[in-house]
Amino acid sequence: MSDSPHYASQTLRRLLSLGLGLGLAMLLLAGCTLLAPPRPDPLAAYRPALSPAFSLPPVQMNAIPVYSITVRIDPPAQAYTGSLDLTLPVSNTPISQLYFRLYPNLRQLDGSLEVSNARLDGISVNYAYTTSHSAVHLSLPAPVVPGKIALIHLDFTGKFSRHSDQAYTLFGISEDVLSLANFYPILAPRRESQWVLDIPDPQGDIGFFDSAFYQVTVVAPVGQVLVSSGSATGARMAGPGLVTYHYVQGPGREFMLLLSPRWQVEEVNTYGTHVRSYFFPEDADAGRTALFDAASALQVYSDHFGPYPYREMSVVESPITFRGQEFPGLNLIGSQAYSTFLKDLENRVAHEVGHQWWYNQVGSDQIDAPWQDEGLTEFSTYFYYADRYGPPVGDSLRRSRWVTPVGLVAGTPRDMPIGRSVPEYNQGNYETMIYAKGALFFATLRDEMGPDAFDRFLRAYLQRYRWQIARPEDLQALASEVSGRDLTALFNQWLNGIQ
Repeated sequence: MSDSPHYASQTLRRLLSLGLGLGLAMLLLAGCTLLAPPRPDPLAAYRPALSPAFSLPPVQMNAIPVYSITVRIDPPAQAYTGSLDLTLPVSNTPISQLYFRLYPNLRQLDGSLEVSNARLDGISVNYAYTTSHSAVHLSLPAPVVPGKIALIHLDFTGKFSRHSDQAYTLFGISEDVLSLANFYPILAPRRESQWVLDIPDPQGDIGFFDSAFYQVTVVAPVGQVLVSSGSATGARMAGPGLVTYHYVQGPGREFMLLLSPRWQVEEVNTYGTHVRSYFFPEDADAGRTALFDAASALQVYSDHFGPYPYREMSVVESPITFRGQEFPGLNLIGSQAYSTFLKDLENRVAHEVGHQWWYNQVGSDQIDAPWQDEGLTEFSTYFYYADRYGPPVGDSLRRSRWVTPVGLVAGTPRDMPIGRSVPEYNQGNYETMIYAKGALFFATLRDEMGPDAFDRFLRAYLQRYRWQIARPEDLQALASEVSGRDLTALFNQWLNGIQ
């Protein structure tokens, strides 16, 4: 029967019918797919500031706070006014109180920041200053439970001082630059479920911060060059002599803003990033050197650790003497490094750019464990010099900047383990222990693990803890995991002085 022509024609018709039906079904499915609206991009508002390849897992994206800030700056009055709306996802434990840090009230910043209104979900809440006026405490009428979002609104006013030229100035006016570090109330982080309200030691960083997204509107006088840790998305006139600027940033540890009428700017593009150098006219040659040093550092660290997350990065000549200071996407270099201490300029730039990985992307407790970001960032300059100039130059850096200074204090009271908090050191040994000895620890760890395993460890450290706060024990556990060895003895020796 199977050889019957009639049977064969029926079979053919059935197959054709089945094929046509499947084809129509596939076309309908394809049409549904083509007609389905695209899913909204949760990062759409921040794309102007982010590398095109940037992505975040949804769980992490939904856990990051969002700051919306508006600020109006009046340089002649040395004052500003502003408001802040914080969208705060709550996870793990209920929140019954909140603390915001008011860093301009610290003696080392020599300014003021006051809160004039506080609301939670549109309802006024009581607030009180604490910790020598460096924090404000909000009492919530009822706990905000995990899975909910707290909407906090604060109004604030601030004042800044005018400092003499050549003074270290992160907040205030000096050398025709207005620096506004931490000008807004910033949510305090937590350490083991406790709010971190330390009064920072002047020799260390002011504090550490959880990652957040930022949308910032700034009203400032015309004739100023504005530099921020975010990316500008627009500007328009706001009235006679005023301009309104809009910025987005994220994720990042904090939002930094500087203004000056004197800066010139040049830029290069590398690895998809606009690298800009802002400098005073009399330091143009040094400003161009800083530009290409920053671009080279971005390339080296991206190759070794992982991608730089933003479309822009700036290096800025600033009134911070011969030192450097990092902010997200923003590397401040003291003006004296552009002239008096020109030989130190490259190292300052290479170090601060390293913080775009070890501070901004991977956070740590910069008060209790300063070695974790400063030591690793200082060690990262080894890769910069070795890759740019050859391994012998990297080895020379190790000897001159780490081995020699650490050797000079070995066996003296100035020699201490690196794993202590900032206040436990003094001006006579802080930089040697945290920077030089901290870097030497990571160099020794690399020797112990082997270069290939150490490189895998750093890439894994960035990938696993990006936009989080990594603890010292996290770093140690990961190094042991990647190397396949128990490194407890090595860490105890360097961090705790246990032989």
